[in-house]
Amino acid sequence: MDVRAIVVVGAPLDGSITASAAQFNSHPYALADVLGKPLVFRVIDRLKQHDITQITVVTDAASDTWPVGTAVNGTWVSTTNELLWNSVEKAFTDYVQDGAEHVLLFRLGAYSEIDYRDLIQFHADRRSNVTCVVDIQGLELDAYVITASQSGEGLSVLQDLRGFQSSLALYPFAGYVNRLSSPNHLRQLAIEGLMQRIQLAPEGCQVKPGVWLGRGAQVHKRARILSPAFIGAGARIRAAAVVTRCSALEHHTIVDCGTVVENVTTLPYTYLGAGLDVTHSVVGHKKLFNLKRGVEVEFSDPRLIGEASSHAPLRAMGSLLSLASFFPLQFLRGLFAPSHRESSPCLPEAIAVPAAALESPAPIKAKSAPAVDAGEFPSQLAVARRYGNE
Repeated sequence: MDVRAIVVVGAPLDGSITASAAQFNSHPYALADVLGKPLVFRVIDRLKQHDITQITVVTDAASDTWPVGTAVNGTWVSTTNELLWNSVEKAFTDYVQDGAEHVLLFRLGAYSEIDYRDLIQFHADRRSNVTCVVDIQGLELDAYVITASQSGEGLSVLQDLRGFQSSLALYPFAGYVNRLSSPNHLRQLAIEGLMQRIQLAPEGCQVKPGVWLGRGAQVHKRARILSPAFIGAGARIRAAAVVTRCSALEHHTIVDCGTVVENVTTLPYTYLGAGLDVTHSVVGHKKLFNLKRGVEVEFSDPRLIGEASSHAPLRAMGSLLSLASFFPLQFLRGLFAPSHRESSPCLPEAIAVPAAALESPAPIKAKSAPAVDAGEFPSQLAVARRYGNE
């Protein structure tokens, strides 16, 4: 049975959701990395596991937002939002003319772990032109199997499908579904993967139970990673940083010294400055979305939250420049800083001076403590926040 697939990254058939509703700062969730691999690549891998190897991805996303590796992950077609479904129809026609028997069409708006072999068998048993996948609540998942036809009936079915005029066979799916319509859903998907509740596994080496490191990730010996957590390829976790509570830091993320990252997803090339406390958020492209408050904040100061270069030579040059400026600065400080050392007396004088421990202690003057309101902490009280096994 010759089955092909068309994966759509863009607006749905009925246009009920605008493209911006399924994006984070103009980057579609479908193209975002989740635990080390773009979501669309995970879907393509799943199709290949079910013997569907000829795959076309049709998207209205800008080509500079496409993940690296599209050349080996299907045939990618770039189009505009207005011509998106015209491009889908052309891809469908090309498959039909090439001899495809069935075409699996779905828009990657929701992530679901469908058994495609079972879906195609269901479609063949029902002998229907179109089979639509629905969840346990009866809501469509924008996933269809269409019977191809050289007579042009397949194309007319696709055109009718856009107007929802076709009689559809409904395939009930009771497995995992994530609608991926908000940063909360993106964060939840990473948590489910880290907790190994779904088939979406972290792309990396499990260095200890519940902690995965991607290729080339570097964690300072004085940094602490508390499971479960994921550190993506090429990421840098610097001294005294803490990563905890199902945090997923995608590739080339930098967490600077002393920063605490708790229940956070970072997008690739995110920089978190030193001494921060970043919690319950999705961070990327110089923006932070707080999951509890539902508020998005953009940062103009790159020392707080910034974005590293996606080009390796530029990142290496930046590191070299930082290192080159560090040593001269330390040399000048040592050269011109005033010395706090006192000249030691000669040996006879030092012996003649009585030891300080034998002198009578200076009297301590009583000092009344300032009045403190019952509802306030005194200013000299230090409060420590505990993480993990501290």
